[in-house]
Amino acid sequence: MPESTADPILSLLADRIVNQKVVSFHGEPVPKDIKAHPKPIHLSVGTPHHGFFPINGVNLDITLEPFGETTETVKVNKVANDATKELDIKAAFQYGPTQGHPQLLNFTKELIAEVNPPKYKDWDVTCTNGTGDSFNKVFGVIVNPGDVVLMEAYTYLPVCNYITNHGGITVPVVMNHTSQENPGIDVDSLTELLENWETHHPQLRRPKALYTIPTGQNPTGLTISQFNRAAIYNLAKLHNFLIVEDDPYGYIQLNDRVLKEEITPYQYVNELLPSSYIQYDTTGHVIRLESFSKTFAPGTRLGFVVGSSKIIKHMVKFADITSRAPSGISQVVVNQFIQAVGGVEGWINWNINVSKEYARRNIVLIETLQKSEAFKKGYMKVIEPDAGMFAIVELNFPPNEQEDYRSELQQLRCRLLESGVVVTYGSNFGISEEYSKKAKFIRLTIAAADDSSEIEEGMKRLGEGILKHFEQ
Repeated sequence: MPESTADPILSLLADRIVNQKVVSFHGEPVPKDIKAHPKPIHLSVGTPHHGFFPINGVNLDITLEPFGETTETVKVNKVANDATKELDIKAAFQYGPTQGHPQLLNFTKELIAEVNPPKYKDWDVTCTNGTGDSFNKVFGVIVNPGDVVLMEAYTYLPVCNYITNHGGITVPVVMNHTSQENPGIDVDSLTELLENWETHHPQLRRPKALYTIPTGQNPTGLTISQFNRAAIYNLAKLHNFLIVEDDPYGYIQLNDRVLKEEITPYQYVNELLPSSYIQYDTTGHVIRLESFSKTFAPGTRLGFVVGSSKIIKHMVKFADITSRAPSGISQVVVNQFIQAVGGVEGWINWNINVSKEYARRNIVLIETLQKSEAFKKGYMKVIEPDAGMFAIVELNFPPNEQEDYRSELQQLRCRLLESGVVVTYGSNFGISEEYSKKAKFIRLTIAAADDSSEIEEGMKRLGEGILKHFEQ
């Protein structure tokens, strides 16, 4: 029996991936009866000695909270003093292991074990060149041409490019995108869709995967309940599809407690952070994507993927013929910061401080909009986010027969540009034309502004622009 059909998880990998061969110029493995010299002189691979590297050391001036003025200096040495945790120039500036340098890889495993431990032992992690690279690797190893990936009706649309690039087909799933009472994927609708798949989509294969952003969802900023996560995971097991959980925003919690209380890392993890889908996972049906982009820096282009070791093994092989290893320079900068602040606990503390700043900004956004004439006259509704860096504003456009609000959003766009504010429009997040047409919302971010006063000014301009659009 082929490997892909002998195991329920391997059966969800793309056909070309399961038996993929990676050719190496190192030749055949050394026979076991050969006793190698204990100190061989390497005359094989083209790895320059670290003495050729023109950098002897790097000083990182770090701050312990966003916008903090107090800094500490962390040295990146040419040769590490403690190679178990410290990543040095000798290793980081060299060709690195495809899966990531051991120091950072070990941190990611410790973080998962502490914050989002799977309920099975045979899991693994691989580092990637950011979430975009994670998308390419995940969908590269699971999608055959013609395979179906379910998507939230409104989502981060560029993900579709990675799916279709590998020949996949995206199908929308109904979601409650303006409901704060029961936000996210509509479980009843998803259940009905899966139970009657051949009726709804007679020409398509049954779904291979569900892509979802469960916490601080993009564009809505909302978070699906734990009850619904458990229900969706059970559907994944029952119908044998993978859950691709994208969680770049989950560590940014907009809960009032982060502002009003001194939250410890333990409280943050156990009382504020939602449980990942992977915490329900006993079978390997969840692939979790994390990123350093949102709470460290996007320019590092550094992320990681957690999942069954059966899947991670094939992702690493796939990386060997695509992107290879993530940037060693990015890894050394991120790792040295993490070690300097205290490893997992220090990283969680950093994320608490990031959350505090975002929570302050979020309050300014909501309160300023709610004071506007446009809000008081019922022209808009602010959907308060739970996590992340986005919020949506639902617009009370008058209904039209076609249920197509794209032209009105375009008119509003022009009005807002005149008012001096740039936003993103709901029609840009619809997974299909049906949902793009229906979108009556705009997405705002609290991430890019210099400070809260700039957000306040932006919300005033937004309110004025919406008021003019509805009244003129």
